[in-house]
Amino acid sequence: MEERINGEKDWVKRIMTLQPSAPAASQQGDAAEGASTAERHGFDDVAGMDELKQLITESLINVILHADYAKAYDIIPPSLLFYGPAGCGKTFFAEKTAEEVGINFIKVVPDDLASTLIHGTQKKISEIFKKAEKEAPTIIFFDEFDAMVPQRSIDEHNYQNGETNEFLCMLNNAAKRGIYVMAATNYPERIDRAVLRSGRIDEIIYVGMPDIAARESLFRLKLSQLPTDENINFQRLAEKSAGFNCSDITYIVKMASRKMFNASISEKGMPYKTITQDLLEETISQKTPSVSSRDLKNFERLQQEFSPKSQKHHNHIGFV
Repeated sequence: MEERINGEKDWVKRIMTLQPSAPAASQQGDAAEGASTAERHGFDDVAGMDELKQLITESLINVILHADYAKAYDIIPPSLLFYGPAGCGKTFFAEKTAEEVGINFIKVVPDDLASTLIHGTQKKISEIFKKAEKEAPTIIFFDEFDAMVPQRSIDEHNYQNGETNEFLCMLNNAAKRGIYVMAATNYPERIDRAVLRSGRIDEIIYVGMPDIAARESLFRLKLSQLPTDENINFQRLAEKSAGFNCSDITYIVKMASRKMFNASISEKGMPYKTITQDLLEETISQKTPSVSSRDLKNFERLQQEFSPKSQKHHNHIGFV
């Protein structure tokens, strides 16, 4: 028991002594840990999703970069919840937003908040917000948000009620303290409705499957640094990959690349073998979409509930 308590204390100490992320504008680095600082590109790494990029730029990035103007107009960035099918880049987009604006970024997943101590999770939630405020401006991104703020039970002794209540307190007007909240979920219906009111989560945005233009952009982005034939037909690849999400397309390119890698090393001293149109189409034909038609119908129903005024066409996002 003493060991577990010491472990919890060590976690709190670490979160309070972490250094802020280096601003993207002055020290550009890859989103992956330990990557070269020359590889951080912000929104340049995001294929498609132009509407969401514009929304984030106008509502968050411009407000942070032009604080004096924002104060004159009494504007603060909204807190955002992204929801939609898995593998469509919600988490990646949040990371690239932090790169684009160049401020501190804290990513939180459910395991980060797990605790064996009574009220231990509530303390961790509080410490994360304290850390973010200390290093403000900060984007806090909560991944799998539904697991952190589930609907409260009528049982007042339910431990998760206390955790959700703590989030309600911390989320209240967080932007006024320089804390910009972004969250993502595949299950918005599981989130306590009090969390979703204005002042806590201001805007709920559906991030749907990539359309044909986004899929073409994804293929172009993923293949741009690889040995490929000069006559790749990106539009045809986009047409043949209908129903695939961003993760699927990334995997398709990786599989084709791996095949040519192994073919190349089997003939040492020869030029790299290039990825061909036929190989990519063959790889697409062998891949099954990750998101089923049943899943998509369920998300269409959820969109009617959570985003009833949204346009019929959805925002689309891609990633490297």
